[in-house]
Order: sequence, then structure tokens, then C-alpha cells
Amino acid sequence: MNTKVNKKEVMKTPLPEPFLRTFKSQGYQFVGKFAAYKPCHYFKTALTDRIMCYKYWFYGIPTHRCIQWTPILECNLNCLFCWRLHRTDIGLPPFKGDINEIPWDEPKEIFNNVIEAYLRVLKGYDPKYRDKTDKELWRDAIEGPKHLATSLDGEPTMYPYIDDLMELGKKKGMSTFIVSNGTFPKRLENMHTLPTQLYISVVGPDFKTWVKATAPAWEPREQWNNLMKTLELMPSLNTRKVFRITAVKGLNMVNPEGYAKLVEIAKPDFVEVKGYSWLGRSRQRLNREHVPSMKDIDEFARTLAELTGYKYIDKIERARIALLWNESTPRLIHPLKYSKTKR
Repeated sequence: MNTKVNKKEVMKTPLPEPFLRTFKSQGYQFVGKFAAYKPCHYFKTALTDRIMCYKYWFYGIPTHRCIQWTPILECNLNCLFCWRLHRTDIGLPPFKGDINEIPWDEPKEIFNNVIEAYLRVLKGYDPKYRDKTDKELWRDAIEGPKHLATSLDGEPTMYPYIDDLMELGKKKGMSTFIVSNGTFPKRLENMHTLPTQLYISVVGPDFKTWVKATAPAWEPREQWNNLMKTLELMPSLNTRKVFRITAVKGLNMVNPEGYAKLVEIAKPDFVEVKGYSWLGRSRQRLNREHVPSMKDIDEFARTLAELTGYKYIDKIERARIALLWNESTPRLIHPLKYSKTKR
């Protein structure tokens, strides 16, 4: 990458070799050219200690039967708080390619591949060989995944066949989540099959704060305007919607009135306030002082509840997250049927 030509080429190329190599070294399992799977921390704690992810307690998602993955490991933002790998973390220029020219993975192929990867990982937890594995939950999980969480990394709505993936999950009897930064409103507007629940990350109550938190790789004002279009679109989307704030102390835990105005525009079913964790690559961009306490989260969530009229319904201290609810949408997607599980 010694010439401008090489740099331009790398910027246009999704997952250039050094980027791909680093992901693989971190345990990402590739299920396509650009799609990847990696079990989360709570997938492991559920199978060994019956400690479930907050999404189980909030919405009934069975942690041990959840696939955390992405169809694309590229993103148009470089959020400071993201603990995943950014190109710039390893000296590469940001991705600025034309997403219409990418030779995308076929949806059915990567969907089938990620289910195979999930089952392959589970076999490594077989209680015949691992004493710490919970037999009941393992036997339940090996029957197959019940949830597809398209949230691992990257911006999933870059992928043009995201609606096909949601349809494949639905046909298999799975609930589906998409976690998006909201900068591709046309993609969301044109989806023939929406996820069971759509998360839109809103990490600033105004343009200035949002830009500081997200450090966009693409034109900042255009990306902010796209997010605003997504918030305006949200009330018309016939699915469950979450307004998600990753709360970073000293960065974006400001102007709750501004967030409340955006909630009024989006009219989500739920609002989540999730505390930033000083993990992974984010430790190179932020410090421990940016980590809010549960008390900080609690106070911010209560203020938002008062301003929006949403009910502060639950919190999980282990995950430092609070949930606000519109009091009309049913909370649970799956029943809370597992006994002796831990929050």
C-alpha cells in the first residue's frame, strides 16, 4: 500500500486481506466471502452456568439457541465505542466502495452455512466431553437455532439481500433481529420481509454529538440525514422496533431532551439504554472513565422515561442495560421457559 493507487484499491475492496486475516485470528468463522459468525459471551455462559443474555429477560430470546452473525463485516461508521475491529485500527483506509458492485454472497448459501457453524460449535460443548456443559440446555440447543441475531459487526443493511435472510429465518421458525445504524433507510423501506425486531442505534441526540461518537467513514451530514429519514420511516414499518442508545459517559450521555424528541419521531416499541463496556479495540479509542455505572444508566433511563412517557420496565445490572416500554407491544417473543437461569 505504498502508492495512492493501492490505497484507492483497498478503499474500494471489501475485506482486504489484512482485515480478513485479523478477523480470522480473532475467532470469526467465515460462512461466505464477507459473512461471518462468532458465538457471543452469553452463548457460552448459558451453556455452562445458565447465565442468560439480557435479550432473554427482556424479550424471551433463548441465549443458547441464538446465532450472532453478520452478512458483511464492513461498516460506513467508525464508532468510538465499538469494541469490534475497524480497518483504521490496523492502518487500513476506511471502506468507501460501491456496494452495488460487490460480488455478494448468496443468501441461502450463507444462511445454511451459519446454521452448520452454529451446530459445529455446539458439538464442541457436548456434555459427554465437557463436564461444565449444562445437559438440559445443550440438548435443547442441539435441536437447532431459534433466533438469528444479525448484529455481530459491520452494517448489515449494506447487504442487498438482507430481506431474503429474514425470510429464510422466518421459514425455519426462527425469530430474527437486525441491529442497524440506520443510515440505509431505502433498504429498510423496501424490505419484503422485515425482522421480528429491528434495532436502530441512535448514539447522539444531535448531529454534533452523533458525529463525535460515530466518526463516519462516509460523508457525515449525509449519514446523519439518512438516520433521520430512518427514524421518520420507523412508525410505518410493520414490525417491533427498538431505539437503542449505547451510552458512553462523557461522550453522548447528554441532552436527554434531544433523545426524547427523536424517540417521538421514531415511535419505537422499546428504548434500550446500554452502558458502554471498555472492551476489545475500543480500549484504543476510549478509556475506563467513559464506562457508565449502573447508577448512571438508571438515572439517564429514568429521565428519558419521564420525558417520553415510556415505562421504565426492567434492567439487567450484569449487562448495565435499562429497558423502556410503550406498554402496548407484547414484551416476549418467546416464553421464559427455562428454570434456574440467572440474570
